[in-house]
Amino acid sequence: MTKYLLNRHSHFVSSFFGNTTAEEVAQRKYIEKDWMDCAEVDTRPFLHYLQYLLYGGLGERENQLHALRVLESYICDIGNLINMYHRETALNLLGHCYEMEGDYEEALDYYEISLRVSGTNNAANWHVRRVLRRISG
Repeated sequence: MTKYLLNRHSHFVSSFFGNTTAEEVAQRKYIEKDWMDCAEVDTRPFLHYLQYLLYGGLGERENQLHALRVLESYICDIGNLINMYHRETALNLLGHCYEMEGDYEEALDYYEISLRVSGTNNAANWHVRRVLRRISG
């Protein structure tokens, strides 16, 4: 299975991935310090996420919403869990889509599920705080 490795210093990753606290970084073993600054995501959810962004950029709203439904269906299908790597990152991508839709409650739901999958060194910690700031004003 192909996985994409995205360095956090690139524009794409730095906009919504990354570490949240010095405490999380301190928990890492020496060997983890470099690779934990990257995001890994399974190919299929990443494809659907990119389709969502692409169709949104092209102004093709129906195709954009279809890509969102396909992404959500794939991530939430229990049958796909066995073959999906880095489910927490896929959930963050889905949460980010809902955040871009302005559906902050749904975004928070997916970020919280992501945190249940992996609570430390998870960008969802940062996403939740950002969304809560938006909701509160």
